[in-house]
Amino acid sequence: MSMRIATPSARFDVASFCDETPGASNLVHLNAAGAGLPPRTVTETVVAHLAREASVGPHWAAAQAAERLDGVRASVADLLQCRPHNIAFGGSAGHLWAMALLAMPARHGARILVARSEWASNVLNLLKQKRAGAITIDVMPFDESSGRIDVARAAALIDERTVAICLPVVSSGSGVQQPVEAIAALPRPDGCLLFVDGAQAVGQIPLGMATTGADVLVAPSRKWLRGPRGEAIMALSDRALAQLGDPPILSQAGSGWTSLEGYSTRADAGRFETYEFSVAGRLGLGVAVEYALRCGIDNIRDTIRMRVARVHAGLSAIPDVTVFEQINGEPAFLTFGTPSLAPAELNRHLAEANIAAAVVDRQYARADLEFRGLAAVNRVAPHAYTSEADVDRFLDAVAAALRRARWRNAS
Repeated sequence: MSMRIATPSARFDVASFCDETPGASNLVHLNAAGAGLPPRTVTETVVAHLAREASVGPHWAAAQAAERLDGVRASVADLLQCRPHNIAFGGSAGHLWAMALLAMPARHGARILVARSEWASNVLNLLKQKRAGAITIDVMPFDESSGRIDVARAAALIDERTVAICLPVVSSGSGVQQPVEAIAALPRPDGCLLFVDGAQAVGQIPLGMATTGADVLVAPSRKWLRGPRGEAIMALSDRALAQLGDPPILSQAGSGWTSLEGYSTRADAGRFETYEFSVAGRLGLGVAVEYALRCGIDNIRDTIRMRVARVHAGLSAIPDVTVFEQINGEPAFLTFGTPSLAPAELNRHLAEANIAAAVVDRQYARADLEFRGLAAVNRVAPHAYTSEADVDRFLDAVAAALRRARWRNAS
């Protein structure tokens, strides 16, 4: 098995990377944590396959693309440091995560440890299981000075009833990286699986099954990988494949109808896939993954780190702005706030300046934001295609919005 992300390309060039990102005219896109701008080759791949479907029909077009689809699985396995049989595809990372959770064998008194920064969709499915009496949930303690899970105190919560530990590499409401490898190294029961949400990491941070120690690792296509929306990937460890049962919903893609009253489910991760999917989208995902591997995840991360540092320095220099991440922690992106403008109002000013950023509120990160006494935060997430001029234009727009707010309040 090759590990191309361990040897990033020396040919990476930021200017070329930017040129491959069409974008809207005069738009500053700083919302890669929501959805990254796709490289031109990704869009061209999707459009070309849709045209082929229109020409020969979806089934024939899919049959003709079979070898390329196998290549997508191999590329994703390279990216996530595993083998092709460990990879499953789906429509969203949250859906794949829930399918794996619900395939866990029922156990009396089952207990799940979860990060307070876990993604909302994942938490909803945990709460549904708790409401049904299937599990109890314990929130892992945080070190408030760093914003990270307190590994030593989390270790004390693990006992023989613990069937899963769930955490994101990076949450949607904070750019702080969580100590996934340290959590993975903690002693835990043989039947306890580590669920890792890599939505805000895969594509910009070199990680996979080998580096995280995850049993279940999910990520969407549309964020840092810059692939099409409606595509997602899941990697399952061999241990997870052995322990997880049938998915809660069966499809002929993952299970075979073997007799009038019998069926058999695949032993590999493909058991979680569905018969119906967008071939064009999956091919686009494959091209996005190959593009990222060719550029080198380390190179992409280094460029993002420089842009984030520039944003952090600029925001920290603006009066009344609080940046919630420490730059020495190498955050994946930044969140910030100001008493002068509510997050939604500031984001509206940015949109009027043709700058795409984001607001994260309690609908997406309730536990974390409530604990920190926040209703919402502004989020700025540059990618490697973000230029220094883009960052400076964003900083100027934030400063201008705050000057107008102070002038309005003073009058």
